[in-house]
Amino acid sequence: MIKQLIDEALVAHGFVSEHKVDTTNFYVRETESAIRFAVLHTLDDLIDPAELNTRINHLAPESFTKNPSFKKNCDLICIHRLDVLPEFKDHEEEIFAIEEDPHFYKKYVLYYSIAEESALANFTYDKLVTVITDKKEFLDYKENPLAATQYSFAAKTFIKLPFLELPSHEGNLVSLRLQAVEAVAEAGLNDTYATIQQVTDKNADEFIKEMIRNEMENIQD
Repeated sequence: MIKQLIDEALVAHGFVSEHKVDTTNFYVRETESAIRFAVLHTLDDLIDPAELNTRINHLAPESFTKNPSFKKNCDLICIHRLDVLPEFKDHEEEIFAIEEDPHFYKKYVLYYSIAEESALANFTYDKLVTVITDKKEFLDYKENPLAATQYSFAAKTFIKLPFLELPSHEGNLVSLRLQAVEAVAEAGLNDTYATIQQVTDKNADEFIKEMIRNEMENIQD
């Protein structure tokens, strides 16, 4: 299921599947000025980066390995299942070792839990895009980021994979000035805010000195 979702994400962003084996899919995206490759690999165990590189090099089709851009411009996306999300802490160093390895490919380890996989049953990439834009889901995720939900997986996916474009939504934006006025009023600092607005380059030093004097007087009182 997870592999299918990432496959759909790649296809949605212009990648074409060129070769498949049991654990690994190979993709290419060609434009007028550039070519980019992607590999989607199921990583059952968090192996040493050098071993991972050797494995992918061995599996890659000849049409890829003979292209000089393959190893220079290829994203290797490894999907790895955990029993539960908090288990990530136990494997953090192994995951970072893979992602930070500079050889051959740009590597990303997209981990997920059994519960997340269950929550994504019969899911599609289009639904994943819808979930990532849901404000309520985002707020729930902020409150409990270790909860296994559709949003927790969507968030990791869009954070981990840099070529995925977040959907944009038009709306009525409140200006920063109005947001500031509301925040100041809520904090009961209208008088201070009004004073600050009178500061200029010429009187800034004197203004700061006056604020310090007032603060010192308040402390003494």
